[in-house]
Amino acid sequence: MLNYRNINILFFIAILMLIVVSNYYEVGIFAYLVLIAVYILLIVIGTFSIRQNFYFKSLNSGNTSKKEIALTFDDGPHPDITPEVLNLLDAYAVKATFFCIGKQVDNYKEIVKEADKRGHIIGNHSYYHGHLFDLQSSVKMTHELNQTRNSIYHAIGKMANLFRPPFGVTNPLLKIAVNNANLISIGWSIRSFDTNRSQEYVISRLKKNTHPGAIILLHDTREKVIPILKAFLPWLQQNGYLVVSLEKLLQIKAYETI
Repeated sequence: MLNYRNINILFFIAILMLIVVSNYYEVGIFAYLVLIAVYILLIVIGTFSIRQNFYFKSLNSGNTSKKEIALTFDDGPHPDITPEVLNLLDAYAVKATFFCIGKQVDNYKEIVKEADKRGHIIGNHSYYHGHLFDLQSSVKMTHELNQTRNSIYHAIGKMANLFRPPFGVTNPLLKIAVNNANLISIGWSIRSFDTNRSQEYVISRLKKNTHPGAIILLHDTREKVIPILKAFLPWLQQNGYLVVSLEKLLQIKAYETI
């Protein structure tokens, strides 16, 4: 399995081999540059692809023996769109997970309370969701994660266990922060691209790629998510898919027992 630890071991061994070989044969600088380029490429892929479990384990899909999937929504709550999403989910008796930004939880606490009241799971998505989140120290990242947990606790009286890394980006410092905060990292198996592609594209993509055990990534911060759900939710029912909570799909606990 190619992960951060194994890549470093292999890179170290490859460098040693080049050094040894260079004692007997001429080894140009190009060989070292190629090796370094490959190493950097693998690090970049691992960093930006949460499904690779490169630095630490994230749960990206569930049991594939049943036609059960989970819906997840990132970046909310949104004052206008999230309530509409909640009503649509109710109409189809569907429970989802909302990975909320802590600052938004503080701003729209009543919406978070309502989502919890309707049986949806509330998860941690960092406090600010800043573009430089992953460039912070592990201490600062831990603080953000705990700050968001506290915001969720003050809103619904439950300590959230589930965390989705902003942008799905991971690194060794985030691993420390996740471990410090004692969180379960949740990825996805289907990214809808609903933030930057047309609703027609997203609907087609979801219908084409949905599979048993899928964890689907959506956002309750874009108006287009409403027509997407209006097309996708009945399609799921017509095709025999059951939308279940992450707790059931992954056999985990969404909240800490206090």
